[in-house]
Amino acid sequence: MPGLALASITQSDQRLLRLLQRRALRYFLDNQGPHGLIQDRQSNLGPTRTGEPLSLAATGMGLIAIALASAEPYRLVSRDEAIKRVRLTLDTALDRIPSHRGILPHFVSPESLQAIGEDALSTVDSSWLVAGGLWAATFLEDGELVEIASKIYKRVDWRYWSTPTHSADPWQIRHGRRPNGRFLPCRWDRANGETVMMYVLAAGAEDDCAIPGSSWNSLQSFYGEVAGHRFNNADLGLFVFQYGIDMLDLRRWRSPTNLDLMGEAGIAALANHDACRESAGRFRTYRHHWGLSAGDGPGVNPGRDTYCDYSPAKSLDGTAHLTATLASVAHHPGPVLENLRAAMEGPDRSPLGRYGMSCINRDQHWVGRDMVGIDAGAAVLALDNFLMEDRVRTIFHELDCVQRGLCRLGFQETASFRLAS
Repeated sequence: MPGLALASITQSDQRLLRLLQRRALRYFLDNQGPHGLIQDRQSNLGPTRTGEPLSLAATGMGLIAIALASAEPYRLVSRDEAIKRVRLTLDTALDRIPSHRGILPHFVSPESLQAIGEDALSTVDSSWLVAGGLWAATFLEDGELVEIASKIYKRVDWRYWSTPTHSADPWQIRHGRRPNGRFLPCRWDRANGETVMMYVLAAGAEDDCAIPGSSWNSLQSFYGEVAGHRFNNADLGLFVFQYGIDMLDLRRWRSPTNLDLMGEAGIAALANHDACRESAGRFRTYRHHWGLSAGDGPGVNPGRDTYCDYSPAKSLDGTAHLTATLASVAHHPGPVLENLRAAMEGPDRSPLGRYGMSCINRDQHWVGRDMVGIDAGAAVLALDNFLMEDRVRTIFHELDCVQRGLCRLGFQETASFRLAS
């Protein structure tokens, strides 16, 4: 239950988590541009930079972070300042960024606000922008923000962005579209924490835009085994299991396929920890640290970090993604806090920077230079839920579209919660 895990850790560890939360919140306050959008990444340990691409997913998470920053126990900005910042972002998203059938780019240029990269339109990044806007407007209790955020959500034609009814797997949400107008070939076809929020939003839309509830049943589980743990999507890193479920109370609501996504996230975190420990003989880093997730690692060329798809099943090189493990704090606070303490007390230069913990590789005496926006955002969501009794999830579940999406997909409230209430 919320609060019990927090009560079990020391006051010193609680102070450390609150320190990391305040630094993660600062990422979004410091890196929101004049258009309201958030930089994809920023220097965590060295001089700050401008002109970085803007991330729509980081911006969506940033809307939540900015709203939270105005509330207890943080109070980093006033409520009026938070409303002003969120309004700026939503106005830009509604009127200034290229979109098609409601879907926005993954990255945009800070100068032109035009799409950058192969995924010129991205469903998952747009989902985070939509979710963040609806959440922040509701949390700040501002009617104008609610109206604008609702417009951004209601213009998304989820049916258009899904595979057609005559396909082998109908109603699976596509990844997006290329600059040439062609759909990207991949679909969001796995049932996990990365996809669940998007499918809830898509099913909860107005009838002419919503995908049918049967769409969830077409998603694959892809069970496997890592470090002696058999679980769903076992070939993937930490973020896939955590990001979306910090918006949804999936202890209370169980999927129609009876897949326990919260339980899977806990197993995935433990397997991730154990996979690192099993590799401690090859990599010194994993004697002290754990955390395998997509993120920066030491590049082939000195001074050039490389973004890698780290996971328990591949790409191990001695790099540990410390901030990614924060999203597992509610599942396994002991290993998460042990990881953080080792980073604070380690012999190498500290990975603690202005926005939180950078990735670390002790074998190569390397500490990542940057914080990535979506990593800071995942930390904000997880830590606020942990420290403030599921506040992020509670607000999200107040949205009518979320309740409607869960019901249409066939999620059911578990008996234990019905009895408790």
